[in-house]
Amino acid sequence: MSKLMLKDSRGKESTTLSFVVIAFLVVVIKFLFAGLSVFGSEVPAMSGYEFALAIGAVLSIWQYRETKSKTASGDD
Repeated sequence: MSKLMLKDSRGKESTTLSFVVIAFLVVVIKFLFAGLSVFGSEVPAMSGYEFALAIGAVLSIWQYRETKSKTASGDD
């Protein structure tokens, strides 16, 4: 499992960063295939607005973690 874990800027393994990267890739792939027929079934359409909301939600998880860890350590 540790091979799947990415390291953050502090050099520690980060479950959150690994989740964010995987979720980001899934949303981008979903957006790229939106409206296409893949293996005989159609992938539901995704507008740019829905894409922006999904990416914003995923990145806000990472932003919250960074803000929380920065305020806990007392860095400015």
